[in-house]
Amino acid sequence: MKKLWNLIVILFPMVVFCQPQGKLFVHSGFVSNQELGYIQFPQNQYYSMDTIDMDDMLIVDDQLLISNGNIYIYDITTLSKIDSILTVSSYLMDYDNNRLVITKTEAPFFEVYDFNTKTLIFSLNTDKIKSQPVDILVDMGKAYLLFDTSLVIVDLNLQDTIVAFSTTQPLWFPAYNQYLINKGNKIYIDVEFATGAPRFSILSLDKSTLQLENVLFYEFVDTPFEPVLVDDKLYMSFFPSHYDIPADSFYYFQNTNMSYPVCYDAISQTVFLYQPSGFKINYFNNSIYSPDVIIPTYMNKAVYYNEGIIGIATLNEKENLINVYPNPACNELNIVLPFEETVNLIRIVATNGDLTLVHPDKKSAQYAVDISQLADGMYFVELQSESHTYKRKFIKTCASK
Repeated sequence: MKKLWNLIVILFPMVVFCQPQGKLFVHSGFVSNQELGYIQFPQNQYYSMDTIDMDDMLIVDDQLLISNGNIYIYDITTLSKIDSILTVSSYLMDYDNNRLVITKTEAPFFEVYDFNTKTLIFSLNTDKIKSQPVDILVDMGKAYLLFDTSLVIVDLNLQDTIVAFSTTQPLWFPAYNQYLINKGNKIYIDVEFATGAPRFSILSLDKSTLQLENVLFYEFVDTPFEPVLVDDKLYMSFFPSHYDIPADSFYYFQNTNMSYPVCYDAISQTVFLYQPSGFKINYFNNSIYSPDVIIPTYMNKAVYYNEGIIGIATLNEKENLINVYPNPACNELNIVLPFEETVNLIRIVATNGDLTLVHPDKKSAQYAVDISQLADGMYFVELQSESHTYKRKFIKTCASK
């Protein structure tokens, strides 16, 4: 079982906002001089790890996965390469319930591996997946594969495609960037057009009805990086430009510093930003920008790993930390508070930033949360009441059940 980092609580008479503490893994380079490194927070210091080409990065538990023909696995604690998955032309990756899903640049374009044993579970031939997907998203046992003008859904349990449909865009121009963003019962599709002038559209897909809706089209806005989801806002283009999901509206801000959002830490509520001019990375936290950190050259990908100091609770000396049990847990997580409180919101955050919200809106000293639909892995649980914020880590696994 992975080591559980202890929740550190600092006693203050007032609320103090949490800063990020962890590693922002960064891959930089263009054609040559490609490098994998990380920025250590809160020290704001860049360190080089390895010289390697790559197409995608993914964090699973305490391991960093790099796709580069094969899949290479680094231990985040030791920063050393510890394992690999032997495949060919691996490209994009996602993870669900011990299954590592891979798209490839040559046939078969879709493979699924058992992450524990590093063995192939199944692949789909070109009768099912005819070309390389431009993006992939895995959720609740289904893989959503995005192509230039279509979307294909694969059931990982049935090991087969179950539906395919067109995603015709508002302009008949080819797209040069397309991304899938997971939010509750909907998947948002960001499409950027290669038209000479920057323009993009956002579509939404209802996971239950598979109804596809074109919700936004905008011209003369450059969105060169993957959108960053922060609660109900989809940040893109110059920060803090964003698409407001509930309002179906786009707020555009012309940032003279050309800062683009590239990653989000839901635990510390921090948005990490990249400035191509000068190869600078900083972050936005509690309405404050951090000092810049210089990376070697152009940034390609970034993922953040929270290292366990996850917040500051405003407790007095007679109050204790919350308790969670069982830990590890399979289907239900019990949360015990030091006294009865009305909890308005329970957040469960995965290490990759995926967010699950529960709204109990009741007064109690103990809460039970259904976690049966979560994939195995490490999570943070956060309870918000009128006077306190409680935070703790737990492991979801059904291996021993």
